[in-house]
Amino acid sequence: CNAYFCHVFRNILENRREYTIAKDGFDAWRDYVLSFGFGRKLESDFLGEGAGYVPTREFYDKRYRKSWNALTLLSLSIGQGELGCTPLQMANLAAIVANRGYYYIPHIVREIRCADSLGVRKLDDRFYEKQYTKVDTKHFEHIVDGMWRGVNNDGTCQGAYLPGLNVCGKTGTAQNPKGEDHSTFISFAPRKNPKIAIAVYVEHGGFGSEIAVPIASLIEEKYLTDTITRPHIVEYVKKRRINYSMYKTQN
Repeated sequence: CNAYFCHVFRNILENRREYTIAKDGFDAWRDYVLSFGFGRKLESDFLGEGAGYVPTREFYDKRYRKSWNALTLLSLSIGQGELGCTPLQMANLAAIVANRGYYYIPHIVREIRCADSLGVRKLDDRFYEKQYTKVDTKHFEHIVDGMWRGVNNDGTCQGAYLPGLNVCGKTGTAQNPKGEDHSTFISFAPRKNPKIAIAVYVEHGGFGSEIAVPIASLIEEKYLTDTITRPHIVEYVKKRRINYSMYKTQN
């Protein structure tokens, strides 16, 4: 619920018990966001990896001539405004929630032959070191429960339901001023002892539940069970046509 997150964001920045002014609250909020791997490259092996963007106090001071507060930035609370995230960072976010507060730097690996086949442990700690966020582990259980309900109860992710696998997920619809909205979905499974975390982003795909959810669900089912039991979903994805038409712009 966007309204909920707007209220939470505002309460953080305007917490007078902790911060004298909202700008100090914003700096604290930003530090937490950065601890999730946003606003920088994750140093994976992907060529051309993007860093995304998390705005700074200085950015807003310049844009609004130092006259801004929590209400000015409310759109940040729902992933809009100046906040920029890459699909890899969103998949990493799913992994963080699955792990209840930490992640490993993602890497491309051809094969794993034994525990130390990735390299000499002393020289390659980047493969093994847990990167902890600033949020305590205990708080993630509420998020996990909500993501589980979104798939297994009455949420927008019911299309990702897989019997016995306890899939957790969250849909997203990224507004696009130049055409159809973008369809997004992050997910992990199973709920306990998770084995896979995933992010799907389909440009001009519409609502998150329309195309990102079924694509992710097929990937998770194949990965976890080595089979596909829902050929009708495969056919739905194959036959789906994405409208890439854009509004004409005037010179």
